[in-house]
Amino acid sequence: MNESGAEAAPQRKSYPWRGLAGLVTVGCLVTAMFVALSQVVVSVDDGSTARACGSAFDVMTDRSGWEVWWARDLDEPDPAVRAELVRTTGCPDALNQRVVGAVALGLAGLGLVSILAFSGPRRIWPADGATTATRLRRAGTVTVVIGSLLTVTGLVALVALLADADSTLFLYTDRLVVGLAGVIVLVPAIALALGGWVVRVVGAQMGDDDA
Repeated sequence: MNESGAEAAPQRKSYPWRGLAGLVTVGCLVTAMFVALSQVVVSVDDGSTARACGSAFDVMTDRSGWEVWWARDLDEPDPAVRAELVRTTGCPDALNQRVVGAVALGLAGLGLVSILAFSGPRRIWPADGATTATRLRRAGTVTVVIGSLLTVTGLVALVALLADADSTLFLYTDRLVVGLAGVIVLVPAIALALGGWVVRVVGAQMGDDDA
């Protein structure tokens, strides 16, 4: 409060780099999806024999693996190609690199999302002018980020579970039931994110009223 009893006026602070950071974030997430879903092809040293291994997503959901590659190598009609064991020897390293790359890009994208959420345009109050509205916006931002991260993580885990072709869980129940149960489990995380968004809106409205 100043000498006249009126609340000190806030100043707007923005970050001009947020636009570029947003593009980089989208690029990281899109690239991570492309890396995870694109098919990997390996070949012998001279490049004369190329065979598909599947995608990183197939490996992460256990839809592909050394048993599959070994079986397909043994089913090769050409004895010379069969002896090379192209998939068995080349697919593990190639797909491990894809998995690491997809995970790294995904984590980078989520990290940038968190940075963007915390660095949005905001009012900067003088030391004696901090209000409840400011605290509400900060608490809402933190809640939104935590709820969003939990929701995204849960969705990825649910998709990986439903895509697992060899999961024994589906011997006892249907995939639809598992999917519905997973969505129900995600409701608290979604509610947390929505609640944080509501708190931010309320804080912003209070700040506008006080300005």
